[in-house]
Amino acid sequence: MIKDSKFRAIIIGGGPVGLAIANGLDRAGVDFVVVERNPTMTTDSGAGIMVWPQTTRIFDQLGIVDNCKGRFITVHDKTTTRLDGTPFRKSLIFDYLSDNHGYQCMNFPRPLLVQTLLEGLGANSAKVRTGAGIENIETTEKGVRVHLSDGSVEEGSIVIGADGVHSKTREIMQRLAEETGHGFSKEEKPIVSHYQIMYGRAKYIPGAPIATFYETHGHDMSSQISANADRMHYGIYRKLPGPAADIRHTYSEAEVAEFVQAFSDVVVMPGLTFAEVYKNSEWTRLVNQHEGLFEHWHHGGRVVLAGDSCSVMTSAAGLGVNNGIQSAVVLVNKLHELLSKDPDPDAKALSAAFDEYQGIRREESRMLCDAAAKMIRINTWDSCLSRFLGDVVLPWLIPDEKLIARFGTDVVRAMHKFDFIPGGLNVGKIPWSRT
Repeated sequence: MIKDSKFRAIIIGGGPVGLAIANGLDRAGVDFVVVERNPTMTTDSGAGIMVWPQTTRIFDQLGIVDNCKGRFITVHDKTTTRLDGTPFRKSLIFDYLSDNHGYQCMNFPRPLLVQTLLEGLGANSAKVRTGAGIENIETTEKGVRVHLSDGSVEEGSIVIGADGVHSKTREIMQRLAEETGHGFSKEEKPIVSHYQIMYGRAKYIPGAPIATFYETHGHDMSSQISANADRMHYGIYRKLPGPAADIRHTYSEAEVAEFVQAFSDVVVMPGLTFAEVYKNSEWTRLVNQHEGLFEHWHHGGRVVLAGDSCSVMTSAAGLGVNNGIQSAVVLVNKLHELLSKDPDPDAKALSAAFDEYQGIRREESRMLCDAAAKMIRINTWDSCLSRFLGDVVLPWLIPDEKLIARFGTDVVRAMHKFDFIPGGLNVGKIPWSRT
């Protein structure tokens, strides 16, 4: 617990990553405010988010695992099929992950995940502001002044941009760097989309299998769907004709209708076509899938980025939010470490801490971005080689149980936890590197 510190973090973005940062700072005893541009924190819309064991472990540290009960779709196994519904691969991958790491996967609707993290703040949920977006950042000798869209100003020590792929914080940070003669925006590779996805939630259709994750593979097309007795969450992917650099592209009603028609006969679950699922949908959204990894995650010791604002990947592997929450954990750990030594650090000390954070997380993010990119290209048969390796060689060469164990040993077990929160944590067949 940090004592006698006037340090205050201004978190831009009230999504899962921003709220994970807020929860970490709350447990560390560091003051914060969360600024969310939307008028409410939770809405009835939002994609499904697969919470992996490393994130469930973080929730255990935060004491919010019990709050998760009844809010997510439980999945045990995965069935992979052709677009016509013919199965060619079945395995208990989610049970393997649980057995290997001591924590289960949880397939959350985004609104309920946000609600769970918001409740984790307890009385400090009052530090969450809605209906105000960031407009500008003014740096001072001792900190920052953040100008908001409602005309108000928040003052603090640092700004943390967890405001997603369209990050206004990132845009302002890059401008500030240019103005101080340390510009780096020209060094950044643009975010590009090679795929589009229709996210959706549907009412449960009687007879649909429960607790199984279904995935279809086909030429330029793929789908993922799971269900419980109340609802069904799905993601429908299609390769774009060419790379798209417009990250704010919106689709017309005609384009949405064409997309739905193209997938109408795809069998997404046994005996269930996408046309039937779409007919029962309560919420859908067609968007481009962004891919990109920025070189620079902070500037001037006063502005730092986390989540999709600096590292964004396709949804096929379900790793994006989990990766963002890992950044939240490492960033909070670095701040806690610094503030424990100096309750009022200057910009130079903060910049050094942010350098360490970026050094750790950018390389880990690159690895996960690559994994997600390979997976969507295998699922959509991006090339003959992708199809052959993903649907023929790997299933024959490496059984899923061994494949999951290898990924768990190489990646999951090495994921981070809050260093300053004591307490026993679950352990599975593959011990965690950081205990």
